[in-house]
Amino acid sequence: MPEPPLDALQRAIPNIRQLSELHDASIAHRKSHGKGCLVFPSPQAPVWGVIASILGAERVLEVGCGIGYQAASIASAAPDRRVETIENDPSHAGLAEAAFARLALSDRIIILRGDAESLLSELDGHYDLVVEDAGINYERWLPVLARLTRPGGVLIISNLSGRGRG
Repeated sequence: MPEPPLDALQRAIPNIRQLSELHDASIAHRKSHGKGCLVFPSPQAPVWGVIASILGAERVLEVGCGIGYQAASIASAAPDRRVETIENDPSHAGLAEAAFARLALSDRIIILRGDAESLLSELDGHYDLVVEDAGINYERWLPVLARLTRPGGVLIISNLSGRGRG
């Protein structure tokens, strides 16, 4: 049974400071690499965790891990939630893995290393929540993301407009 949003927020409180630090580290990482860096810590990530809790989501797919802020925010909002997150950049995946270890989330977040457009066709659904934050080719992959989302689940597309990149 889905839990009330306030319960999810209260449970996430122990990680709030660390999640805030991971958000800030994501921004600093992006600034240090300049325009070509594809780390975009979404300010909506804590809301995605609450949405997952309202849904009673146990299985979540995130496309676009960066250094882990979004996946950690989503996983932190519920003790039984499992998150699979896709990251193509090996250094970003390594930084995310270290962040998940610091937050004691390594056993609940799996990093799928590789190109999202290659990995998506190999995945089997059904995920309770799918969050796409990587800016993939939507015309081609939106049907695949929809297939991976269970009936009654939620698909969040964060970069549909293409703005914010660069």
